[in-house]
Amino acid sequence: MTTTTTRRRPTARKTRETEAGTEAAVETAVAVEPAPVAAPAEPAAKPARKRASRAKTPRVASDVADMTLAVESVDAVDVSEVAVGVVLSDAVVAGADAADAADAADAADAADAADAADAADAAEVSHVVVAAEVTDAAAAAADAIFADILAEDAAEGMAEVVEAPAPVPALKKRPARKRAAMAEVVAGLIADVVAADEAAAAADVGAPSEVAADLDGGVDAVPARGRRKPKAKPEPVVEEVPAAPPRYTLGAREDDGVFGDYELRDGETGGTFRLRLLGRQTWRCDCAGYLAQGDCEHGGHLLAMVDAAQQEALDAGWPAREAEVWLVPGAERRVQWVCGRDVPERLREQPGLDEQLRRGAEGAHAWLQQVLADARALGVVLRVDAPVWPQLCWGRDAQARVERLEALMADGAAMRALLRDELPVHAWEAALFAVCAGRALIADDLGLGQRGAAIAAIRLWGELFGVKPAVVIAPEAAQAAWRRDLRRWLGEDASSVTVAATPPAKPVAALLVVDGIDSVDAEALAALRATSAAQLLLIAHQEPLGDARLPEWIDWLDEARRGPLAALRALPAEAGKKQKREALEAVVLSRRKRELVDSLPEALLSPLWLEAAGASLPSAPLKQIRQLIERWTALRFLGSAEQQQLLEALALLPPASRQALAAKAEAVLALRREWVQGAVPAATRLLVCARSETLLESLSMSPQLRRLPPQRLRAGDSVEAREAALAAWRSAEAGVLLASDDALASLDEGALADDRVAIVHADLPWQGEAMDQRLWAAVGEEARGVPAALLLIEDSLDAAVLRAQRDGVVFPGWLDAAPVWLDGEQLGTLMAVLPKVIEGL
Repeated sequence: MTTTTTRRRPTARKTRETEAGTEAAVETAVAVEPAPVAAPAEPAAKPARKRASRAKTPRVASDVADMTLAVESVDAVDVSEVAVGVVLSDAVVAGADAADAADAADAADAADAADAADAADAAEVSHVVVAAEVTDAAAAAADAIFADILAEDAAEGMAEVVEAPAPVPALKKRPARKRAAMAEVVAGLIADVVAADEAAAAADVGAPSEVAADLDGGVDAVPARGRRKPKAKPEPVVEEVPAAPPRYTLGAREDDGVFGDYELRDGETGGTFRLRLLGRQTWRCDCAGYLAQGDCEHGGHLLAMVDAAQQEALDAGWPAREAEVWLVPGAERRVQWVCGRDVPERLREQPGLDEQLRRGAEGAHAWLQQVLADARALGVVLRVDAPVWPQLCWGRDAQARVERLEALMADGAAMRALLRDELPVHAWEAALFAVCAGRALIADDLGLGQRGAAIAAIRLWGELFGVKPAVVIAPEAAQAAWRRDLRRWLGEDASSVTVAATPPAKPVAALLVVDGIDSVDAEALAALRATSAAQLLLIAHQEPLGDARLPEWIDWLDEARRGPLAALRALPAEAGKKQKREALEAVVLSRRKRELVDSLPEALLSPLWLEAAGASLPSAPLKQIRQLIERWTALRFLGSAEQQQLLEALALLPPASRQALAAKAEAVLALRREWVQGAVPAATRLLVCARSETLLESLSMSPQLRRLPPQRLRAGDSVEAREAALAAWRSAEAGVLLASDDALASLDEGALADDRVAIVHADLPWQGEAMDQRLWAAVGEEARGVPAALLLIEDSLDAAVLRAQRDGVVFPGWLDAAPVWLDGEQLGTLMAVLPKVIEGL
């Protein structure tokens, strides 16, 4: 309820005589409906006497009675209509009272009648003002009633039951003619109000009527005399927002059917996409999303724009006697088979297709060849999209490489002839795997010899499949070892392989080998990926299956999207290394030494050919040996002095120059960095062996090794001295032990088996079995896959002796510790094999 402020309003300002004259004017006003007159903006001030007179004339009781009479006459009308009737009936009653006063004046004398007529004329002129004053009186009465109700509710605490008002005196009896006229006027006014409210309700204007709104707002809402009626607030205008245009629109088409090519235009980005629709689930798009995933949103938008008739046509199928095959992109590329409904059943039903009529592109070349033959025989047009052919070539070429490599392996001699030096079986397996895969990652233990496998793969690629040139990207610290091993296995052909730290501008690599991919940062990897190379070989020094960068490496290897990347992405987040190894078995070879222990040799021997500037064969001893060989050939006899000269000359042939010594010392340091200090150590300690104590003493005093320093084990040491030397070796950070053959012979067999040693042969013994004996003395005969290196000097006796040993030549066992004189049998055995060595020098 709206709280109103009680104001004193004037209830009467005229005398009884004036009221009598006014009644006649009101009767005339009832008969002729006056035109509405606007209320004055500012009411004129009233004299004090008139204001007091108005205050002394209470009209509340009569006003309440009039309101009650109006309610009883129109009780079927709603609350708002009753309020309107009450206000209007007050004005009519006031007009009836004026008419009664005029009748009384007629019974008087003529003068009185004239006066009454003059009063009636004045009342007729101002009938609108009188009606307004009567309305003001009714409003004042309503104000008083509502003020009393508010005061009573506040005093009684808003009690639910309100006492009935005091009885009011009954209205005086009027003639039937006047009562009928008044009732007719009130009924007409009420009918007009009801009609206006019904019209407003039909137009959804809001409140039933302005009067009801005023009543709801309180008595003060009724405009008083002299107050300007407040203007109604204009209804808010709701502007209709035009519907947003569709995002996608279709370009013009030459074909009216639902099947075929479409042009879809994006209103937001301005892009235009081209789609080919040949079925409800068979469509393709040229957008980036489809090219990356084999699916996009544009197909769904296109289907949503198709009408009902076209939807039925889609369900009926492509009405054509032709077929299509296109490439579906994604993490694993697939081929899409699309067949018209008029194609014969024999060609329509193809085996190996999924519910979307797709199959994997890997290995699909045989299937497509058969489909082409069948379509040609049936007279069916079969269109194959251009990108299908290079995709199928990946799988077909891989199959061809496997077949040719199998034929090569059947000819063992031809396979061995590819390399100048021997390669262990497990390294050949890694090389064959890399060539068959085309793009592969090798992550074998460092002790298994990764460079040998990579060089063998380079040789296979170049000799069997013409993939040249090859580029090796390696850290600067490993480049010297790469060049050394390339010369070891490829000889003069090593110059055709480029070894660098970054991809060179020329030559353009047909085969790219990256050594230590796990040490390549993101920027360098991006530069490597920009290198165009069809064939790729990555080498990891650590276990790659647990590396967070593995998906990025596989993404590079599987650029053709043949399946490995999709298999890796399909694994759950908690997948272990075993699951990853199985998913990536087509491109990743990661073997631990313990997995190959049964197939590994006792030692993984790596001959290291070293350059010694200025070192050459001694000419005088070599000349003397050749003369003694000629004498033996002619006489089959050498005297004692000649025998001594022969043995002394042989002792001077092995390389022993300062340049050769420095090269061997540098090689020992390099092997220590690679095998002991690498990210994944192949060994924990280094054992350097030689038959000569003099050679080991020179190495220990060399400037290169003196900084370590190494520990020394001598043959004549006591047990306590040997134990102290071994203890110092095991506790030292350097971890390098020098021991001669005689010193190792003084140890118990397998005394160093628990030390995870790698063996370095500082010289090449005449007897090949001498290196096996060193191994057995150190780690025992049960050892497998022990890293071992053999230090050899180029252009020296080492090359001739090693070649003779590989050709099956067996030198006398006593030659490494030759006696002063030889008996006839010993001399005959030596002279039988010595010419083969000298001829190779």
